[in-house]
Amino acid sequence: MSSQTLSTGGYGPLLRRSLARGLAASLAIVGVIFALAAGPALVRNPGGLAHAISSARPMHAPDFTPILRASPAIQIHLATIAAALIVTVVLLSGVKGSRLHRTLGWAWSVTMLATAVSTLFIRTPPIGPHVGPFGVLHLFALLTFVSVPRAVLAARRHDVARHAAVIGGFVVGGLGLAGIAAFLPGRLLWAVWFG
Repeated sequence: MSSQTLSTGGYGPLLRRSLARGLAASLAIVGVIFALAAGPALVRNPGGLAHAISSARPMHAPDFTPILRASPAIQIHLATIAAALIVTVVLLSGVKGSRLHRTLGWAWSVTMLATAVSTLFIRTPPIGPHVGPFGVLHLFALLTFVSVPRAVLAARRHDVARHAAVIGGFVVGGLGLAGIAAFLPGRLLWAVWFG
């Protein structure tokens, strides 16, 4: 592997292309998941989302009481995803291929898998179609179980393009778009910031 590939400068264009492809694929996947999750509710009550947004108080200092009252599975989920987001920023801004990048990459992998596992223990009514306690939003956990090993294997094989593509899609879809969904009306983070 060349030093140009390992430097942030050489990896930048590859990362930008991967993030763009990841955005396109993630928007499609997330669109299907949200259509399945929110579609039935919007059909039954089309003005419900607009009403929830219009009746929200302005953004304020966070009230962490809902998190403190939440189940341990939700608390673990939020803690691991927060750690993963911090590590993501460090990984994307630093030199790729370094020892720090590899160490933080393993930490990121573990936190993302812990986030996905904790999701399976969250006992809230699923939004939209569901099978038992699992709703369509649990598809994000399934994607995590598939994507993290793919990213690790690509990195271990020094397949920079595939690694960047998997991580790009994951950052945009799994962290970005799913993160935005966490702030929808009625969700826990909505209550923390707007409730």
